[in-house]
Amino acid sequence: MSRGLRRELALLTGLTSLAFLARRHRTTAALLGIGATALTIFPSVYSFRNRAVVITGGSRGLGLALAEEFLRAGARVALLARDSDELDNARTLLQERVIGEVITLSCDVTQRAELARALEQIQGVFGAVDILVNNAGAITVGPFETLDRDDFASVLELQVHSVVNAVQLVLPQFRENGGGRIVNICSIGGKIPVPHMASYCAAKFALAGLSASLHAELGAQGVKVTTVFPGLMRTGSTIQAVIKGDYEKEFAWFAAGDSIPLLSVSAAFAAKRILAGVRGGDAEVVFPATSRLAELARANFPELFALTMREAARFFPQSDSTERHTGAESRNWLHSQPWFGPLRLLSEKAQKDYNQTDKFDPDFNLGL
Repeated sequence: MSRGLRRELALLTGLTSLAFLARRHRTTAALLGIGATALTIFPSVYSFRNRAVVITGGSRGLGLALAEEFLRAGARVALLARDSDELDNARTLLQERVIGEVITLSCDVTQRAELARALEQIQGVFGAVDILVNNAGAITVGPFETLDRDDFASVLELQVHSVVNAVQLVLPQFRENGGGRIVNICSIGGKIPVPHMASYCAAKFALAGLSASLHAELGAQGVKVTTVFPGLMRTGSTIQAVIKGDYEKEFAWFAAGDSIPLLSVSAAFAAKRILAGVRGGDAEVVFPATSRLAELARANFPELFALTMREAARFFPQSDSTERHTGAESRNWLHSQPWFGPLRLLSEKAQKDYNQTDKFDPDFNLGL
């Protein structure tokens, strides 16, 4: 029984206990209360020790933070990414921070043949894969009118089709071993539509549906699928985003939100939260609390939420420029603003801690 299911059953049992107590059925209420408590404190017994973990997009940002946390839990980790220099830096950073077995392979996960070869190499070193983390992603920010077919196709290829390929390729190993775990890193943008992020939200909504279907279908085969819906995180990854329209001001609202402590969480916190959900076998992991509240608001007050987002969209930068820029190119205006000074320190620390280096080729970032 997953940790999330235990919590939900504990809540329902607790409420039922209160109902019986209100009707003066004290014995029944007490028994139900004990049951609710037992469901809450029942431990998760799944261990990561000696598990073979594959993380796509593992050379920087959240992927790197997850690698560090898996290693601390005793797992063996394989990182996949396109940039071999970035992978070398990632391995060095991990070896400096934690003791554990790490291998890196340069691989474009959108190319099925490359991904198949990488998984074969990992199997040759670690044996069968135990946990697959589909983390690789890209993001385009800008008005809908500035987006073209490539902007949509590239993120769908990376965040949906590559996940299909990875799952299909690893399933034979899982079936042979009697099970496995799949972690699909989605986004709160897969639950909450955000203005000026149409292509990203389209891909994440698609991934959310795919992942939920996999959870339902593969569970009978001993494969647990966890879909992760993080909100704003300080991973330093904003400099890798592809920006269109008024690119400096578009970057400003996007990057500022990822840096504000009360709205965003650290990459280390995010990684710990994700591992707890995977260990517990949860179907979904949603964090931080602001994201959960936004999800509840949209589910219970859809029209009011839609009105709020429409009004918010009026304040977004307006431009019809279709030229692509990277976040690294776009930050000059933001860094010139006095109010961003303290947040800049947090942003730059995250970039340093999680191996984010400036890139100035937006087509490469999108995989075009």
